[in-house]
Amino acid sequence: MNLTKNFIATAADGLYSDSGSKGLYLRVRRDGKSRTWFFKRQVNKIKKEISLGSAAVLPLSKARAKADHLRALSDSDFLAEVSGKKPTVELKQRTFEEVAAEFCDWNVKSGLWQELSKDHKLFLSRLRNHINPHIGSIPFDQVTPDDVARTLTAIWSRPHTMVRIRSMIRRIFNWGRAKGHSKHDNPATEDGPLQFLLPAVKPKIKNRGALAVQDVPGFMKALSEHLTGISFQCGFFAVLTATRSKTAREARWEQIDFENSNWVIPPSQLKIADNGPLVVPLAPQVVSFLKSLGPQSEGLIFPTNKGEIMTDTIFSRVPMELPGGDWLDRDQTLQREEPVRATMHGIARASFRTWSQDDLLGNDKRFDPRIAELCLHHKINDGYNGAYERNRSFIRRREMMEAWADFCLSAVDPSKDV
Repeated sequence: MNLTKNFIATAADGLYSDSGSKGLYLRVRRDGKSRTWFFKRQVNKIKKEISLGSAAVLPLSKARAKADHLRALSDSDFLAEVSGKKPTVELKQRTFEEVAAEFCDWNVKSGLWQELSKDHKLFLSRLRNHINPHIGSIPFDQVTPDDVARTLTAIWSRPHTMVRIRSMIRRIFNWGRAKGHSKHDNPATEDGPLQFLLPAVKPKIKNRGALAVQDVPGFMKALSEHLTGISFQCGFFAVLTATRSKTAREARWEQIDFENSNWVIPPSQLKIADNGPLVVPLAPQVVSFLKSLGPQSEGLIFPTNKGEIMTDTIFSRVPMELPGGDWLDRDQTLQREEPVRATMHGIARASFRTWSQDDLLGNDKRFDPRIAELCLHHKINDGYNGAYERNRSFIRRREMMEAWADFCLSAVDPSKDV
């Protein structure tokens, strides 16, 4: 019969099957004082039953749902339910590539990454180019420290990339183990067997090329004479504000406070978002430069012809395409015994930091190193990890940024507008 709520509450003692869910029964006893659900099923010609609970607590809809679940189980899993023992779950033999893809999806779904954001694309690119060709097809729980070592050794001459790949593999394995895809130790931990399988000679870290302090004015003079292209304009702006490529390329007109000569950068546009927003004091020369680009109220300051954000590749080519010099990093050229070209990142960041403490210019006496770190939006390291650091030293930062602009443009004809 098709059991109803009213019937369940008033039925006399007896056993009643529910036509709405095969195998579900209602048992009424003791003059209606006991009304219990149970499920019957025949396995290997033997009838088994399992109690589902009191009808006073478990409504009909939920009793049917439980019955549907039990009916869908295999014979072995149903017997395990009857005996009260959970069936043994066999470890799914996913490949490393499959688990890495799941980890990637988890980061997006949990909100740690925006889909197809820079972090997301970098992760996919590194998987495709550096990891999956070596260990992607291996079952996840069978990847060994030897496999990881082989992956890292292939990019040993690129230390920055190697360190990032090692960190990626380690994180994927930590996540995979947490999700039950492996019962083995993480093969990518630095203090495990991996440390004895990698080359004994540590790779030399190659810093990004920067200009010697004395070469910066010449570079900026050449740049000021070629401000027709957006990449050169953006590079000019990035150096004078000591900002990273991404931050400068994504600069927007609505972030510029002309009245107070400030550039207010939101955390999402910064490499270290945890440090909070950054207010960059704009030197008078920077304000004049921005105004020379034309009256704008919103949108990207340095858009491509399609109105999109300039790529880092285009931005990075500025030193290679700028006439007037080879623009080499003198120190690293001597160390490596080969020409090392200066990069936009190195000029805007490393050259600025070196200038801020240059003793030939007297800047080691003039400027506090802490102010330079704040200008670069670095976290101040102290005994409390910056927990009590609230003073952003804005006046001193403005003094430093104006002095930097004066130095950068010291070779430019002052009568020439930039």
